[in-house]
Amino acid sequence: MPMLAAANPFIQFPGGAKFAIGFLGIFHTAVASLAIGFAFVVTVLQIIGYRRRDVRYDLLAKRVQLWHVCIYNIGTINAIGLVFALSGLYPQFWSQIFTQFFWTLMIEEALFFMLATTLTLHYFFWDTLWGHKKLQIFMGAMLTPFFFLQFYIINGMGAYMLTPDFAQGQVSLWSGTAAIQGWDALAFYNPSFLMLTLHRGAANFAYGAFFVAAICGIWLYRANKDDVGRWYESGGRVAFSVAFTAFLMLPVIGFFYAWVLKYHAREAYDNLMVGRGDVVAGGIDWWWTKQLIVAAMIGIGLAFARKAAKARREFSMPMAMVYALSLLYLMFYVGMATQMTWRFLWGSLAAAILGAAWAHHLLNRHDGSARALFVLMGVLSFVTVCMGGYVREAARPRFVSPTGENVAGFNRIPPYSDIYHEAERPEQLRIDMVRGEQPYMDQVVRPRRLEMPDVEPTGANLLSQRCISCHTLERVHRYKGTDWQRVVGRMRAYGTRMTEGQAAGIIAYLETGEAQRNSSTPRRDSDGGQ
Repeated sequence: MPMLAAANPFIQFPGGAKFAIGFLGIFHTAVASLAIGFAFVVTVLQIIGYRRRDVRYDLLAKRVQLWHVCIYNIGTINAIGLVFALSGLYPQFWSQIFTQFFWTLMIEEALFFMLATTLTLHYFFWDTLWGHKKLQIFMGAMLTPFFFLQFYIINGMGAYMLTPDFAQGQVSLWSGTAAIQGWDALAFYNPSFLMLTLHRGAANFAYGAFFVAAICGIWLYRANKDDVGRWYESGGRVAFSVAFTAFLMLPVIGFFYAWVLKYHAREAYDNLMVGRGDVVAGGIDWWWTKQLIVAAMIGIGLAFARKAAKARREFSMPMAMVYALSLLYLMFYVGMATQMTWRFLWGSLAAAILGAAWAHHLLNRHDGSARALFVLMGVLSFVTVCMGGYVREAARPRFVSPTGENVAGFNRIPPYSDIYHEAERPEQLRIDMVRGEQPYMDQVVRPRRLEMPDVEPTGANLLSQRCISCHTLERVHRYKGTDWQRVVGRMRAYGTRMTEGQAAGIIAYLETGEAQRNSSTPRRDSDGGQ
């Protein structure tokens, strides 16, 4: 008799594989996202010091750059750990990414090494290059576009995981990239790539600069001399102005980002708008929570900018620009309210008003010094970056569908791959290790090659794409009637653009009651709660 022994084919990790990747990913996001903002603020401080012939700004830039060196190298080490964790815990996922984006990853690794080295040398040769200040400022200024290039490279992979269906393997080979193994052009330049790059770029400018302002706020608390305190106050205001300007650009980019997701990542879009899947964890909708904190940050920033402008403080922001961009934020929240529920808008306005009142109180309490606001905004920006990274990853469906079959055209296994299993980590899978003869080998079921036939848009897809131009999906979920033929016809009369076939598909889907049954998953109710 052969000897049998059960073995788990997957590497196990304390807390589970999902927790491990989530922790490493969020930590990496929180650390690595500081790079662009830090590099830009350091350059701005150096330029101010050089133009004013004030060595204090240069010394402040040097101190900030030391923080940057430490944080960036920690982020690089964490990135290596994340790669090892992904390749060990999710080998199918990593093998696909590595096969499609081999040269992308090689370029990213080269940029990591180059930037870590250049950043470190820029700091340690700071005093040596004192007689060549323009050269040193130029070298520091070049770090910002190179950091952006690094984000540009890695965002191709990140965006592909959100909108992968666009990149068909056959088309990619036909497009002229067949001679370059390990480079999938259409997968890299996928529909959400541009918006993710712009959104992460602006967010990281804001986050990094808010963090620098928080550092200046901490130094302000510890300053024993008034002249040193004024120096840190000025540096913090420079960083805060850079951060808040970038922060106010986010809703414009975010609107177009959401528009791309609406048509190319329907399930992820619905998870965000309606509050489904892993976006809701521990009974909390983390995407909505993030947006409420962002609204509070807008109120804090407006109060700070207005008070600084009225007092004619140094490095105050032009209020015409602030008000104009704040109006765009309001339009963004109105748009989100039409997709979700109007309670979202009222909650956001309340958060902004409370944030402004809090900022006004802190400024008066510290005799106009913004040290408390600097630290507060640094903490809040850290929280929102962590939440944003989490919900972006949690919103999209699993990389491999549970059944291994095509789901509404969004299956994550490409048609030109025959080496991936149907499930990512089926915990019930067991391998029997056999010593001796193996008579069962002829009965082993090999992983089959998954095909992705062209799939017509389903009723669920059409409902999400066509029926939220005028109202929220919540209205559809809570409709108690059964006269869908009349309702859809009326919507077409109101101007909703759909063909006869699309209308028939939507009606057929609604008549099955599937939309109402789907609404039983955790989502926002009509009062905006869970």
